[in-house]
Amino acid sequence: MAHLLPQPGPQRTLAASNFVYTVGSGLYLTAGVLYFTQDRHFSAAQVGFGLGIAGLVSLAVGIAVGHLADRHGARGVYLATLVAQALATAAFLLVDDFWPFVIAVTVATGAKGAGIAA
Repeated sequence: MAHLLPQPGPQRTLAASNFVYTVGSGLYLTAGVLYFTQDRHFSAAQVGFGLGIAGLVSLAVGIAVGHLADRHGARGVYLATLVAQALATAAFLLVDDFWPFVIAVTVATGAKGAGIAA
């Protein structure tokens, strides 16, 4: 099993951070689906449709923000995406209807994709 790990140093640190990020993203998505279906009483189809819209928008936003980060520096752009993601995720608590859900999840997912691109 040890042969699967990169050599100690930057590669191992990057692999570990990618692992933590991937596990965290899976937990975040699962908790979000459960929250909106169980607490906010959206149907699974509504949640899936909203997440699908958010995913499509995120692809386009990631490309645009990647270009923006190339021009203005990744650090500031990344910070802005983190703030946008935090505010949109906090807005989940205020969502009671489908379209506000779509807007909040689209902004949160778009900011997440944009941060990765930055």
